[in-house]
Amino acid sequence: MNRLNPMTPATRCGLFRAVIRSCLVATLLCAGAGTALAQARERALAADARGDVRAAQLEWRNAVRQTPESAANRAALAASSLELGDDETAAREARASLERGLDPAEGNALLARAYLSSGRFDELLRAMPEPAAGTPGGGQIAAGRAIAQIALGQLEAARASVGLALQIAPSAPEPELAAAALAMAANDRAAAEAAVDRVLARDPNAIEGLLRKGSFQLERRETAAAIANFDRAIARAPGNVSARLRRADVLLQTNELARARLDVDAALAVLPGSPTAIYLKAVLQARAQDWAGVDASLQRISPMLGNFPDGFLMLSVAKRELGQTAQAEDAARRHLARRPQDLRGAKLVAALELEANRPEAAIAVLKRLVDDNIADAVVFDLLGRLYAGTGRQQDAVTAFQRAATLAPNDSGVLSRLAAARLATGDVAGTAAAANDALRLDPQRQGAREMLAFTALYRGDTAGVMAELDRLDPTARRSEAAGVLQGTLQLLRLELDQARASFTAVLRAYPNSVAARMGLVRVGRLENRTEEVDRLLAEVLRAEPSNVEASANLAVSALAPGPRGTAARRSLEAAQAAAPGEPLLALTLANVLLRTNDPAKAVTVLASEPLRAQRGVAIILARAEAHAAAGQWAEAEAASRLAVAQAPESVAARRQLAGLMVRAGDTRGAETLIEQGLRAAPASPVLQQTLVNIVRQARGLDAALMVADRLGAQAAAQPAGRMQRGDLLYGAQRPQDAANAYAEAFAQAPSSALAIRLAGALSAAGKPNDASAALRTWLQREPQDDAAELMLSQLDIAANRMADAERRLSEVVARRPDDAVALNNLGWLIGQRGGDEAASRARALAERAYFLAPNPDTADTLGWILARAGLPSQAVALLRQAAAAQPPDRRDPASAYRLAFALREAGEREEALALLGPIMAASPSFPEKAEAERLLADLRSRR
Repeated sequence: MNRLNPMTPATRCGLFRAVIRSCLVATLLCAGAGTALAQARERALAADARGDVRAAQLEWRNAVRQTPESAANRAALAASSLELGDDETAAREARASLERGLDPAEGNALLARAYLSSGRFDELLRAMPEPAAGTPGGGQIAAGRAIAQIALGQLEAARASVGLALQIAPSAPEPELAAAALAMAANDRAAAEAAVDRVLARDPNAIEGLLRKGSFQLERRETAAAIANFDRAIARAPGNVSARLRRADVLLQTNELARARLDVDAALAVLPGSPTAIYLKAVLQARAQDWAGVDASLQRISPMLGNFPDGFLMLSVAKRELGQTAQAEDAARRHLARRPQDLRGAKLVAALELEANRPEAAIAVLKRLVDDNIADAVVFDLLGRLYAGTGRQQDAVTAFQRAATLAPNDSGVLSRLAAARLATGDVAGTAAAANDALRLDPQRQGAREMLAFTALYRGDTAGVMAELDRLDPTARRSEAAGVLQGTLQLLRLELDQARASFTAVLRAYPNSVAARMGLVRVGRLENRTEEVDRLLAEVLRAEPSNVEASANLAVSALAPGPRGTAARRSLEAAQAAAPGEPLLALTLANVLLRTNDPAKAVTVLASEPLRAQRGVAIILARAEAHAAAGQWAEAEAASRLAVAQAPESVAARRQLAGLMVRAGDTRGAETLIEQGLRAAPASPVLQQTLVNIVRQARGLDAALMVADRLGAQAAAQPAGRMQRGDLLYGAQRPQDAANAYAEAFAQAPSSALAIRLAGALSAAGKPNDASAALRTWLQREPQDDAAELMLSQLDIAANRMADAERRLSEVVARRPDDAVALNNLGWLIGQRGGDEAASRARALAERAYFLAPNPDTADTLGWILARAGLPSQAVALLRQAAAAQPPDRRDPASAYRLAFALREAGEREEALALLGPIMAASPSFPEKAEAERLLADLRSRR
């Protein structure tokens, strides 16, 4: 809302109003003119008393025509003209009144006001030179000069003028009001208010004093006292526009809209073109949501809209409500350019960016507020939602955490924090945030579902049901609750029930992405490939940045035959519908490259919406597509562009170096990587790239010299110490690599070196030494999960099953959402046999499959179910695992497990057709004896 500051032009214009009006009335009442003149005066005074300044001006004009030599009539005409903004008439009549003998104090006050009202500050200083000490009306002249000098920034001169004014007319109001203006210019509000108080002490009804006092009270939020002073000013001068507008401003703040509207209408009746009155009218229209009216009002004052703090902001809101998006964006940006730290403007710009499907631009707007340390809880909350919607879940967690810190009692923020933490796999953090949300609001929608999801992550199916049972009937019908129900059934491989649950969610919530993805998982297990691909395409149309959907549709698009063709078309349609979405463009381009269509990949990656985005991922992918098409010059140009735009990008330097090597510029490639290493000496990728370039160009010995140099540089660590071993391992010299790793480990022990050392020793045929190396390291760092996982694999290979199970159990206890550890532990326990082991193995494998539904976890869970007497569920999972394998590289062990489940499910012919060719072509594998017995059984019962 616009505040009428004590130093605005409206204030300067009304500096001398009170004294003049009282003097004019007294003079005119004493005049002895004829009856017509008396009637004109009476009509003028009556109009003035009721606030009808236009009628008053007309009557004073009549009076001046009848008695042109009357100084009082001309002064009255000057005063009414000033009220109407007719500054030229006011100045002319003020001069004429002085020439005809008006009291110099009154006349000079009028003339000064006319100059100040029109902003003619320099002209005032020329026309009204500094008065001598005894000049009649000199105090008013000096006060007027002071106001003009303040407006021109001549504060020292203004200080002298104020002093002179007070010296000449110490009891007059004008010098004190000028002193108040000077104090305000120096930001000394206490001194300014003291000067105003002195004016009111002499004349409690001085209009300008009342207006200024009200302004000071407003600054202190003394609203009632301010309104009381504005009331007194208006009671004395009903036509005073400044008083009306100030009171209207305050009444708007106190939501007294009817009274505010009366004041605004009264001001517009006097000054129909008053920008402030028109602006306040627009504010009233906005309160009534009359957006067309707001737009029309603001268009009337468009050249001055920037003078009002919220002018462009209100125009933007109106344009947005009227559906004029481009104009709304323009106004919002103009507001933000003038007030870059205004949270309201930034939020509006961000909302408009989001409505235009430019989430990254919206994020950038809000991020500036964060960087400037002025973001509030709403900004962080909105930022969190944007990050979550664009797949940046960790950033979303950080934003929601900041929002929760600023608004600790907002259960909605805590619920969204829980969801973001769940998306990052932070099960404990999810439960904590969800419980906090429920503590604040036991009915908080979504929080209970978050707790159910955490139970699902833990494999606690009973806990999932308990949380769902706590939901009231309405919440039980929510999208999240339905998806949870279906997911729980899917986890139990109750496929018919899961399908029914997800379908019911989709009927109630036709736009549900989660329900569609649930049906995708069901359909994949049921081998409904056409339905799966259709659902994936629907998800991408609704949510182009959905990583899981794009990745799965890409897998389908690479399948041979009609399915692959149809999936590619769906992927192309989704990308065409969202040409600015980088994930879809990169996914489609990768599919096109793998299906030998690099020219089309270049076209996709070169589209204008992608070129306008920041980042080098698209540029690098375009370079790769050019290279695949044999367009080497274009590929190198694109890679150079990426390096120029992001010199810190390791991927860009590596790609450009590879192209330079291909072109024969090995030295240039080395120089390019060396430059990168000067900026990022510890980068393992740049180090490895340099070593490989040298090896390719000058041989292994030269590359080893570079590796040794990196290993000796303190800034290149820890990756530098690994380069010699990595180089030797890549050269198929595992024992020499082990020696290099051992030497580096002795200098600076680390988890990475211990794991590399074990891997090299194992490749050199020394599994016991590899195990010993890891055990030595784990004595030092007993909670190194990566080392524990590798050692468990070595234990399994050496048939130390108890040791492997113990290690995996420790890892799972520390990392309950580690799908690899869960899967391996489930497989290991399942090998034991027995009902108890089978039950525990199934629970672990189900959790692993839920967390990471990939071929490995499907194979483990499927095999556990097959051996537990649940062949139909097992077949669905084992088919999924087998389908992921290339037809020419089938894993015989996986084929055996699927054949076993098919036999148990009564599909003996399919089992035989699968297993027979595999066994005929396969060398030895661990389960070969069992597979041979299965094959014999299948053949014997044909």
